Amino acid sequence: MLKILDHLEEWLIATLMAVATLVIFAAVVHRYAAGWPIPGLQDWLLEINISWAQELCIYLFVWMAKFGAAYGVRTGIHVG
Repeated sequence: MLKILDHLEEWLIATLMAVATLVIFAAVVHRYAAGWPIPGLQDWLLEINISWAQELCIYLFVWMAKFGAAYGVRTGIHVG
């Protein structure tokens, strides 16, 4: 049972990292693409509100740190 929980925690940490990376990447691409002087594309991108991306990433990183610290202490790889 502990092996399943260890792997579940590893997958959870990896998923949180992947989601945070994708959200930040999408927000950066959106920011730069909204500055392109293409009339139809620029108007459409400026209508999309991605202000929630930074807040979501903060929450994801907080949970990632909590699970990562717990996993690191349990496996003995946490910095002392």
